Amino acid sequence: MPEDPIGEAKSVPGVTPDVVANPSDEEVVRTLVEIEKSSAATPAVAPPQPPLVPTQEASWIARNQTAGNWAMICVALLMSMFAAYVIKRAFTSVTSFKSPSVKSRSSRFAGKQSYNAAAQSDAERLLQRLASGDKRSADEISSQVSSWIGRVRRTSKTDQFVTAAINLPDMRARQAALEAELAIDGIPQSEAGLQVLSSASGNPEQRAWALWLIGALGNRGIDPVHTAQILESYLSDPNVNVRASAVNGLSLIATDETIPMLLDRFRNDPSPVVQERVACGFAESGMYTHEQRLVSAASLINWLDDPLLTGQQRTWDLQALGDITGQHLGNDTAAWRNWMENHR
Repeated sequence: MPEDPIGEAKSVPGVTPDVVANPSDEEVVRTLVEIEKSSAATPAVAPPQPPLVPTQEASWIARNQTAGNWAMICVALLMSMFAAYVIKRAFTSVTSFKSPSVKSRSSRFAGKQSYNAAAQSDAERLLQRLASGDKRSADEISSQVSSWIGRVRRTSKTDQFVTAAINLPDMRARQAALEAELAIDGIPQSEAGLQVLSSASGNPEQRAWALWLIGALGNRGIDPVHTAQILESYLSDPNVNVRASAVNGLSLIATDETIPMLLDRFRNDPSPVVQERVACGFAESGMYTHEQRLVSAASLINWLDDPLLTGQQRTWDLQALGDITGQHLGNDTAAWRNWMENHR
């Protein structure tokens, strides 16, 4: 008969089997009861609680240093924005003394233009050479522009090249640019072309474009007296943009007779827009010779002492004088007059 496994001696490592006693049933029950009581009396071990401060709190110095860093970043951003604004204003001030922008000229044309791919390509290559300062291209353009009419149209490329050439210091390049612009817009250099533009100037939507090209025709010798009279009639127009366009056109004709007209507008026109365009025409834009610009400079110097001159007019006055003479003498009227006497 097999032995009861409960009463069988167990083998315990390190202890001989004869030493191990078999507990009785009563002892087993009593032990289990004591274990149960002990378990009930012993509170359950709570899981470890996180520290009161789970992460180290930044010190007062660290907090203030962080706030200071944010403040410095904000100040830096504000300074950058202000610097960008100043640079933009300065750039605008400098570049404003140029010929009217491509947009202001090209948007004036309201006619339907013809197009010939080969002629267009040839014209754009010539205009690119002109804009890059190639002096030979000016004569080539003058000899070919009559064939461009009805075959070459205004594009972003032609606008870019013509505008660059109009602002070159070389007078011959400027003249060729005006001839190209007339041909591209389909205006012949003749009395017939003047009649087309005179008619277009009566249309408010085409007026600014027409006044600009009337000045270009006058510069190229198409009745400069009559073209100046047409433009002068718009100097009292209630629309400031029309008056500014008439000033632009007169600065292109650039005869001696147009100088007093523009000086009067600089001194007496109530609009800063018109005043600025006059200063531009005398300074770098327009088609006046250096000698003609010096004539205008004499009046600009005399006006430096005029208490009725606004601060903006005085700024443009000095900028124009600096561009014309290459001198920067500030508000020292005596120094300007002395320079003029020695370089008249």
